[in-house]
Amino acid sequence: MPEAEDTGRALFSGIAGGYDTLNRVMTLGLDVWWRRRALRTLERCIGDGQCARVLDIASGTADFAIAAARMFPEAQVTGVDVTPEMLEIGRRKVERNDLAERIALETGDAEKLDFADGSFDCALCAFGFRNFPHRARALEEARRVLKPGGHLLVLEFFRIESKVLAAFTSVWLRFTSALAARGAKSEYDYLRTSIDRMVPAEAFIDEAKSVGFKCAASTFYAPACRCLCFRVSSP
Repeated sequence: MPEAEDTGRALFSGIAGGYDTLNRVMTLGLDVWWRRRALRTLERCIGDGQCARVLDIASGTADFAIAAARMFPEAQVTGVDVTPEMLEIGRRKVERNDLAERIALETGDAEKLDFADGSFDCALCAFGFRNFPHRARALEEARRVLKPGGHLLVLEFFRIESKVLAAFTSVWLRFTSALAARGAKSEYDYLRTSIDRMVPAEAFIDEAKSVGFKCAASTFYAPACRCLCFRVSSP
Protein backbone atom coordinates (compact mmCIF):
# COMPACT_ATOMS: atom_id res chain seq x y z
CA MET A 1 0.00 0.00 0.00
CA PRO A 2 1.41 3.45 -0.84
CA GLU A 3 2.93 5.46 1.99
CA ALA A 4 0.26 8.19 1.77
CA GLU A 5 -2.49 5.64 2.34
CA ASP A 6 -0.63 4.17 5.33
CA THR A 7 -0.23 7.65 6.81
CA GLY A 8 -3.92 8.46 6.45
CA ARG A 9 -5.02 5.15 7.94
CA ALA A 10 -2.62 5.49 10.88
CA LEU A 11 -3.81 9.05 11.50
CA PHE A 12 -7.49 8.14 11.71
CA SER A 13 -6.74 4.99 13.72
CA GLY A 14 -4.93 7.13 16.25
CA ILE A 15 -7.71 9.67 16.73
CA ALA A 16 -10.70 7.31 16.41
CA GLY A 17 -11.57 7.36 20.10
CA GLY A 18 -11.98 11.12 20.27
CA TYR A 19 -12.98 11.76 16.67
CA ASP A 20 -16.64 12.63 17.25
CA THR A 21 -16.00 14.99 20.17
CA LEU A 22 -13.12 16.68 18.40
CA ASN A 23 -15.19 17.15 15.25
CA ARG A 24 -17.99 18.78 17.22
CA VAL A 25 -15.42 21.18 18.67
CA MET A 26 -13.61 21.80 15.38
CA THR A 27 -16.83 22.63 13.52
CA LEU A 28 -18.54 24.22 16.54
CA GLY A 29 -21.27 21.60 16.10
CA LEU A 30 -22.11 22.69 12.57
CA ASP A 31 -21.17 19.34 11.01
CA VAL A 32 -24.38 17.76 12.38
CA TRP A 33 -26.47 20.51 10.78
CA TRP A 34 -24.52 20.29 7.52
CA ARG A 35 -25.27 16.57 7.21
CA ARG A 36 -28.98 17.08 7.81
CA ARG A 37 -29.17 19.89 5.25
CA ALA A 38 -27.21 17.83 2.72
CA LEU A 39 -29.59 14.89 3.07
CA ARG A 40 -32.56 17.18 2.51
CA THR A 41 -30.84 18.34 -0.68
CA LEU A 42 -30.45 14.70 -1.74
CA GLU A 43 -34.13 14.09 -1.00
CA ARG A 44 -35.10 16.99 -3.28
CA CYS A 45 -32.77 15.80 -6.04
CA ILE A 46 -34.21 12.28 -5.91
CA GLY A 47 -37.79 13.54 -6.14
CA ASP A 48 -39.97 10.55 -6.97
CA GLY A 49 -36.92 8.35 -7.51
CA GLN A 50 -35.77 5.49 -5.33
CA CYS A 51 -33.34 5.48 -2.41
CA ALA A 52 -33.74 1.95 -1.10
CA ARG A 53 -30.02 1.07 -1.03
CA VAL A 54 -27.52 3.65 0.20
CA LEU A 55 -23.73 3.46 0.29
CA ASP A 56 -21.85 5.70 2.75
CA ILE A 57 -18.26 6.02 1.51
CA ALA A 58 -15.57 6.82 4.11
CA SER A 59 -18.23 6.22 6.74
CA GLY A 60 -15.92 6.71 9.70
CA THR A 61 -17.95 6.55 12.91
CA ALA A 62 -21.21 6.31 10.92
CA ASP A 63 -22.71 9.76 11.56
CA PHE A 64 -23.80 10.14 7.93
CA ALA A 65 -25.03 6.55 7.71
CA ILE A 66 -27.21 7.03 10.80
CA ALA A 67 -28.54 10.36 9.56
CA ALA A 68 -29.36 8.79 6.17
CA ALA A 69 -31.20 5.88 7.78
CA ARG A 70 -33.35 8.36 9.67
CA MET A 71 -33.99 10.52 6.60
CA PHE A 72 -34.94 7.50 4.45
CA PRO A 73 -36.79 5.09 6.78
CA GLU A 74 -37.12 2.36 4.13
CA ALA A 75 -33.46 2.39 3.10
CA GLN A 76 -30.77 -0.18 3.81
CA VAL A 77 -27.47 1.61 4.40
CA THR A 78 -23.99 0.17 3.93
CA GLY A 79 -21.02 2.11 5.28
CA VAL A 80 -17.43 1.42 4.20
CA ASP A 81 -14.18 2.79 5.63
CA VAL A 82 -10.53 1.76 5.63
CA THR A 83 -10.17 2.30 9.40
CA PRO A 84 -11.49 -0.59 11.54
CA GLU A 85 -11.15 1.46 14.74
CA MET A 86 -13.56 4.10 13.39
CA LEU A 87 -16.03 1.48 12.22
CA GLU A 88 -16.06 -0.23 15.62
CA ILE A 89 -17.13 3.04 17.24
CA GLY A 90 -19.70 3.43 14.48
CA ARG A 91 -21.14 -0.04 15.18
CA ARG A 92 -21.68 0.85 18.82
CA LYS A 93 -23.50 4.03 17.77
CA VAL A 94 -25.65 2.07 15.32
CA GLU A 95 -26.60 -0.34 18.10
CA ARG A 96 -27.45 2.51 20.47
CA ASN A 97 -29.74 3.98 17.82
CA ASP A 98 -31.50 0.63 17.23
CA LEU A 99 -30.45 0.66 13.57
CA ALA A 100 -28.42 -2.55 13.39
CA GLU A 101 -31.00 -4.19 11.12
CA ARG A 102 -30.73 -1.36 8.59
CA ILE A 103 -27.08 -0.27 8.74
CA ALA A 104 -24.12 -2.55 7.95
CA LEU A 105 -20.56 -1.25 8.38
CA GLU A 106 -17.71 -2.90 6.49
CA THR A 107 -14.00 -2.37 6.04
CA GLY A 108 -13.48 -1.18 2.48
CA ASP A 109 -11.48 1.11 0.21
CA ALA A 110 -13.28 3.91 -1.64
CA GLU A 111 -10.96 3.35 -4.60
CA LYS A 112 -11.69 -0.42 -4.80
CA LEU A 113 -15.28 -0.95 -3.68
CA ASP A 114 -16.23 -4.59 -3.23
CA PHE A 115 -19.72 -4.30 -4.74
CA ALA A 116 -21.20 -5.26 -8.08
CA ASP A 117 -22.02 -2.66 -10.72
CA GLY A 118 -25.29 -0.84 -10.09
CA SER A 119 -25.69 -2.06 -6.51
CA PHE A 120 -26.92 1.21 -4.97
CA ASP A 121 -29.51 3.91 -5.57
CA CYS A 122 -27.52 6.58 -3.71
CA ALA A 123 -24.00 7.09 -2.44
CA LEU A 124 -22.83 9.53 0.23
CA CYS A 125 -19.42 10.85 1.18
CA ALA A 126 -18.84 13.41 3.93
CA PHE A 127 -15.36 14.90 4.31
CA GLY A 128 -13.65 11.98 2.60
CA PHE A 129 -12.65 12.97 -0.91
CA ARG A 130 -9.86 15.32 0.14
CA ASN A 131 -8.22 12.40 1.98
CA PHE A 132 -8.37 9.89 -0.89
CA PRO A 133 -4.98 9.41 -2.58
CA HIS A 134 -6.69 9.19 -6.00
CA ARG A 135 -9.96 11.14 -6.21
CA ALA A 136 -10.62 10.08 -9.79
CA ARG A 137 -10.58 6.39 -8.84
CA ALA A 138 -12.99 7.01 -5.98
CA LEU A 139 -15.33 8.91 -8.29
CA GLU A 140 -15.14 6.14 -10.90
CA GLU A 141 -15.95 3.53 -8.26
CA ALA A 142 -18.88 5.55 -6.93
CA ARG A 143 -20.19 5.86 -10.48
CA ARG A 144 -19.74 2.13 -11.10
CA VAL A 145 -21.70 0.93 -8.06
CA LEU A 146 -24.61 3.33 -8.65
CA LYS A 147 -27.65 2.35 -10.69
CA PRO A 148 -28.56 4.36 -13.81
CA GLY A 149 -30.10 7.59 -12.57
CA GLY A 150 -28.53 7.13 -9.14
CA HIS A 151 -27.24 10.00 -7.00
CA LEU A 152 -23.95 10.84 -5.29
CA LEU A 153 -24.02 13.30 -2.38
CA VAL A 154 -20.71 14.92 -1.42
CA LEU A 155 -20.16 17.09 1.64
CA GLU A 156 -16.64 18.49 1.69
CA PHE A 157 -14.21 21.26 2.64
CA PHE A 158 -13.18 22.33 -0.84
CA ARG A 159 -10.51 24.93 -1.42
CA ILE A 160 -12.12 28.36 -1.60
CA GLU A 161 -11.12 30.64 -4.46
CA SER A 162 -12.51 33.89 -3.02
CA LYS A 163 -9.58 35.53 -1.22
CA VAL A 164 -11.77 37.21 1.38
CA LEU A 165 -13.78 34.11 2.21
CA ALA A 166 -10.68 31.91 2.09
CA ALA A 167 -8.92 34.18 4.60
CA PHE A 168 -11.91 34.11 6.95
CA THR A 169 -12.21 30.33 6.66
CA SER A 170 -8.49 29.88 7.30
CA VAL A 171 -8.68 31.87 10.53
CA TRP A 172 -11.78 29.94 11.62
CA LEU A 173 -10.14 26.58 10.93
CA ARG A 174 -6.91 27.51 12.67
CA PHE A 175 -8.83 28.61 15.75
CA THR A 176 -11.14 25.61 15.93
CA SER A 177 -8.49 23.02 15.04
CA ALA A 178 -6.31 24.45 17.84
CA LEU A 179 -9.22 23.99 20.25
CA ALA A 180 -9.82 20.47 18.98
CA ALA A 181 -6.22 19.29 18.91
CA ARG A 182 -5.47 19.08 22.63
CA GLY A 183 -2.75 16.35 22.41
CA ALA A 184 -3.32 15.53 18.75
CA LYS A 185 -2.04 18.74 17.17
CA SER A 186 -0.15 17.10 14.31
CA GLU A 187 -3.20 15.07 13.31
CA TYR A 188 -5.51 18.07 13.23
CA ASP A 189 -2.90 20.17 11.49
CA TYR A 190 -3.09 17.52 8.77
CA LEU A 191 -6.88 17.79 8.58
CA ARG A 192 -6.63 21.55 8.28
CA THR A 193 -3.87 21.60 5.66
CA SER A 194 -5.62 18.91 3.62
CA ILE A 195 -8.18 21.57 2.71
CA ASP A 196 -5.43 23.71 1.20
CA ARG A 197 -4.44 20.77 -1.01
CA MET A 198 -8.03 20.10 -2.11
CA VAL A 199 -9.31 21.40 -5.44
CA PRO A 200 -12.08 24.05 -5.58
CA ALA A 201 -15.64 22.77 -5.86
CA GLU A 202 -15.89 23.82 -9.52
CA ALA A 203 -12.84 21.71 -10.41
CA PHE A 204 -14.29 18.74 -8.52
CA ILE A 205 -17.55 19.11 -10.45
CA ASP A 206 -15.52 18.87 -13.68
CA GLU A 207 -13.75 15.76 -12.38
CA ALA A 208 -17.09 14.15 -11.56
CA LYS A 209 -18.47 15.08 -14.97
CA SER A 210 -15.54 13.35 -16.67
CA VAL A 211 -16.54 9.99 -15.13
CA GLY A 212 -20.27 10.25 -15.85
CA PHE A 213 -21.88 12.48 -13.24
CA LYS A 214 -23.99 15.59 -13.73
CA CYS A 215 -24.15 18.17 -10.93
CA ALA A 216 -27.77 18.56 -9.81
CA ALA A 217 -27.24 20.88 -6.81
CA SER A 218 -24.43 22.95 -5.30
CA THR A 219 -24.80 24.81 -2.01
CA PHE A 220 -22.24 26.56 0.20
CA TYR A 221 -22.66 26.12 3.95
CA ALA A 222 -20.87 28.95 5.75
CA PRO A 223 -18.17 29.22 6.84
CA ALA A 224 -16.33 26.43 4.99
CA CYS A 225 -18.39 23.54 3.69
CA ARG A 226 -20.01 22.81 0.32
CA CYS A 227 -22.71 20.30 -0.55
CA LEU A 228 -22.71 18.83 -4.05
CA CYS A 229 -25.36 16.46 -5.33
CA PHE A 230 -24.67 14.56 -8.55
CA ARG A 231 -26.83 12.38 -10.75
CA VAL A 232 -25.50 9.59 -12.95
CA SER A 233 -25.63 10.95 -16.47
CA SER A 234 -27.60 9.18 -19.16
CA PRO A 235 -25.40 7.10 -21.53
